[in-house]
Amino acid sequence: MKTTAHRRHLSTWVACLAVLGSTPTWAQAQVQAGGQVFIQGSEVNLRDKPATTAQVVAKVAIGAECLHVKAAPKQWVRIKCGEAEGFTLKSLVGAEKPSLDALLAQAQDTTLSAKVRLDAAMRAATLDLENEQALTLLAERFFDVHFEQLVKDRKQGGLHEAFVVKREIVENREGLSAEQRKETGEEGLLRELEKIEYDWHRFQLRGNDFVSAVYRDGALVVYTGSYLSMNRRYALEEDQEKFQVIIESRSNSAVSDALKAALQQGARTPEARKQKYSSFDDEYPGMPILSPETFRLLRSLHSRWHLIAEEAGERFIRSSCGWVYTRELRFDLHRRATLASGDAGMGPDGSFGENEQVVRISDVIRNGATHTFRFRTDEGKEYTQTLLWPTGEPGVGVWQSGAEKSSARAYAAAQSRGIEVRELCNSISQ
Repeated sequence: MKTTAHRRHLSTWVACLAVLGSTPTWAQAQVQAGGQVFIQGSEVNLRDKPATTAQVVAKVAIGAECLHVKAAPKQWVRIKCGEAEGFTLKSLVGAEKPSLDALLAQAQDTTLSAKVRLDAAMRAATLDLENEQALTLLAERFFDVHFEQLVKDRKQGGLHEAFVVKREIVENREGLSAEQRKETGEEGLLRELEKIEYDWHRFQLRGNDFVSAVYRDGALVVYTGSYLSMNRRYALEEDQEKFQVIIESRSNSAVSDALKAALQQGARTPEARKQKYSSFDDEYPGMPILSPETFRLLRSLHSRWHLIAEEAGERFIRSSCGWVYTRELRFDLHRRATLASGDAGMGPDGSFGENEQVVRISDVIRNGATHTFRFRTDEGKEYTQTLLWPTGEPGVGVWQSGAEKSSARAYAAAQSRGIEVRELCNSISQ
């Protein structure tokens, strides 16, 4: 598997940027021991030893006035800021106090890279949290950097997790008249992204590419990706019931006060909608979010399974007027999963009938070919089922709902596995 950790956690360094652009270097400053220096990074760590792995003894904000205690090996220096004393990189301090005007100008300098401009905007906003221009520039540069990284991820191989979203019918009202239509791709994407509890959501769409920054549980959750029609074209055709969403990167990290204030401006807040979730049986606010490892394991399995019948020593899939008892693994954009079961159409995405039952998956553990599913009910109770896959029979898995072997039932992993389908529908002519 390709390593994508540095891309998934892009917002971590965004929240804690301290790399300098045009700040005077230590050599330029020529500061002597006991001389005055100023913190240049957004937030600088003072460490007990001159090493990036050493313990942090204090965090000092940009613009803080400190004293140079003594030089240290290589690129390090020992300084004292108030009562705190420790080592930091020479590049993070300077003889002059950071200038808000200079940082704002740097944040708008198109000759510089997006990351350098983002750093300047971050430092400007941290220096003055009330400065509207700094906050606006910080939000703009945040999205610029993430869109640039999205293009790189797509070329180099990001997560590339694919999801199918069903378009819902929306109603446009003007006075007493109402007109129904299918929701646009942007509307459907936003609905899916906001099917999770959150405080606010800052979203930007450029063409079919998007960056979503959701603030929830004290952290910033960032997704980047794109949406496409089912035939992988950018435009969604009116007759298409579904479309694809591709997630290229995810991150979940703490966020600085400056970035939080910048992104919160103009952010979307939760709506008190009656139908936030498509069905209470399918989705609900407290659905378990799977770990990345569990989610990858679940996605590696076949998503659709058809029950195999056995009569007189023969095994086949029994179809009743096109309906087959089916199990289907479903996923949403937030690494949540459910298992649906009931009569469904034979196609790869055939709809379920009225007898559909849905349970939430809270965990999956693999031990050899045995996959133990842990399910959680609405009331918070949990129970398990197992899937044996692969088995000695190609294309066949065995689901077992309890400890008794009699509960084990064979299922075909999709209909194209060489297992006969027998249609038992009696047509009635009128």
